[in-house]
Amino acid sequence: MIRWSAVKAFIVKELLEVFRSKEIMFWMIAWPILWVLLSAYIFVPPSIEQPMTLDIGVINHDIGSQAPMNGTYFIEILNTTEYKGVKLFRIKVYKNETKMIEDIRKGRLDGGFIIPKKFGENVTMGQTKLKVYIGARDVQSAQITNAILRGFVEGMNKMISLIKIKETLKYIPKNVREFVRSWSLGIAMPINATFVEVKPKVLMSRATIIGWFTIGALGMSMLYSGLSIGSLMVVEEKDRGTLKRLLASPMTSTEMLVGKTLAGLISLAVMSLLVIVAGHVMCGAKIIWNPTRLEHWLVPLLLIVVALFTIGLGSLLSLITRSVRGASALSTILGLMLSFLAGVWFPKWMMPTWIQAFADFFPATWAIDAIREIMVYELEMKEVMFKVAGSIVATVVVYGLGVVAYKHLLRKYAEA
Repeated sequence: MIRWSAVKAFIVKELLEVFRSKEIMFWMIAWPILWVLLSAYIFVPPSIEQPMTLDIGVINHDIGSQAPMNGTYFIEILNTTEYKGVKLFRIKVYKNETKMIEDIRKGRLDGGFIIPKKFGENVTMGQTKLKVYIGARDVQSAQITNAILRGFVEGMNKMISLIKIKETLKYIPKNVREFVRSWSLGIAMPINATFVEVKPKVLMSRATIIGWFTIGALGMSMLYSGLSIGSLMVVEEKDRGTLKRLLASPMTSTEMLVGKTLAGLISLAVMSLLVIVAGHVMCGAKIIWNPTRLEHWLVPLLLIVVALFTIGLGSLLSLITRSVRGASALSTILGLMLSFLAGVWFPKWMMPTWIQAFADFFPATWAIDAIREIMVYELEMKEVMFKVAGSIVATVVVYGLGVVAYKHLLRKYAEA
């Protein structure tokens, strides 16, 4: 029979030692909070919900044109184009093409237009040419600039085509006007597509995206903290010189194991709460959790499953470590590696094929994926039960092996 008074005493002892250690506090609490902060302002900057304003240079060789759509009017459209109330372009007019290209190359401009002579005349009566330069302040901005400028030119083409079709129809006999209209529209825009964004609720705003990363930070911390808790169960007592006294006391190995495991779960629960609060208060994270949905109650269960899995895995690691420093270093390094390789932090599709295969067979990933599928994609219980059941079974097996490893080390040190 387990004496719960002894277990309680051991839990208190473990928690006091955990919360007295600055190093443990950093890795268990400060580091995941810092990671959420960095993610919130680097991966999901405050400007993510606002369009980017590009610095664009323009050289106009179509000055003085009397055509309805001329170079001057084109620049005016650039100056007034907005998206979500934000101007897309800051225009700087150049006279020297070499100077403009040099400013683009040096990152002073995001791109540039060269409007040729007879631009207005040609665009009105037929087709004109337009040279567009795309700069690169960095890799990301180059892709954004490319997309915005191409989208702008595509929008201009569509607008001008519709104007030209409308003007042309004035000179077409009424009996064939509708046919010519449809035929002309088919030439100008064979596919008139409407794009509708259908995103999970968690990806609809900056707050919910940060909430996504906050869950990822929990998964990361569960990995390396759980591994550390499991790998230090025996070797920590040995290095402190308290192991022999514990083995000589009335406390059984099972009571010690239960006490250490529960203390670890309590520590990880406190860490999880603090990370969620920090994400919400300091970064504005919004985590969608609905207590009226039965599936959402699987989330805390799955966090416990991940914690027990990593504690059991850490106990197995203790078989190859001989000191606190070695166990801590191995647990932290392995935990951080797994958080990236197992799809806990970055999506699996971003990884090479062999890493994706590893992530698909890593039980902790099943649990984290199930959490996201519940809280992000709002899947129902029956749709996640396979992953939930798989992660629970794997946890039972791994934690059971960890118990065997724990008791083996106790016997080994008792006989030494």
